[in-house]
Amino acid sequence: MPEKLHQDIKTFLEGKSSLKGKEMWDNWYNNPGEIFEHEVVIQSDISKLKREIKAIKKSNEVISLNTKNWIMAASVVLLAGLSCFFYLSTETSILKEYATKPGEHTKITLSDGTQIWLNAGSLLKYPAEFEGDTREVSLTGEAFFDVAKDKKHPFIIHTNKMDTKVLGTSFNVQAYPDQTTQEVSVLTGRVNVKSTVTEENVYVTPGQKVVFKSKNSSLHAFSNIPVNSISLWRKNIIVFEDTPLPEVITTINRNYNIAVSVENKDLNNLKISAYFKELPPDQVIRLVCTIINAKYKLESGVYRIE
Repeated sequence: MPEKLHQDIKTFLEGKSSLKGKEMWDNWYNNPGEIFEHEVVIQSDISKLKREIKAIKKSNEVISLNTKNWIMAASVVLLAGLSCFFYLSTETSILKEYATKPGEHTKITLSDGTQIWLNAGSLLKYPAEFEGDTREVSLTGEAFFDVAKDKKHPFIIHTNKMDTKVLGTSFNVQAYPDQTTQEVSVLTGRVNVKSTVTEENVYVTPGQKVVFKSKNSSLHAFSNIPVNSISLWRKNIIVFEDTPLPEVITTINRNYNIAVSVENKDLNNLKISAYFKELPPDQVIRLVCTIINAKYKLESGVYRIE
């Protein structure tokens, strides 16, 4: 069993809560059969674990399972590929989530006073009330965070490639699953970004950003980032910096809630640098086509670039 997972289980057994642990527990609690049925595990152990889950459901309490069973269960969970993290959550805090639709922005205020602006096509998972030693949320997509200061309870944002840890700062996190990079750009304070792939750590301060590149699973830090350029999407401004055309099209589709298709696949090798300020979608498409020397037509509600 990987050392990291072993440590996570130890944390689990110590009774420390975590957002990811709560998700894992709920998944296992609600669908134990789905987790076990695809794995080769001793049948008696599976039955024992299922009986213990039934006992928990009957009493409506989280009872203490013996350490051996928890470690075996965690091994099964690891094999099932459900998560790299496994924590104990003896708390019963309600896990909430908010998903923005294409073309939609929203603002969310958490129980600690932290304010979050969620970009289009994004998903935020967070507890109704923070409990334990940390304040943890999960993000898929993009959001700007203005984190309430609390030196005793670090704030952690989990994405599928990075963990971003702060005490009280403002910064932007971009982590769309269909993009080749993930980014954290800092407006105020100091932020620690750790790759969950390589365990590499980088500290980022105002005017800096860190980029995770999926191609080589590496973190890259950049300085001299204009702070007034951070989270321009909140002002309906879209910025592309040497961005591959497929990602440009995906971003336009997501932010404008329209359908754009590139019919000439040779164009997908191109990259674009552009700044679009509060423009209607047809003008954005027209400008993109001008940049890549292409034409488009609107058919059945779809912008087709040729």
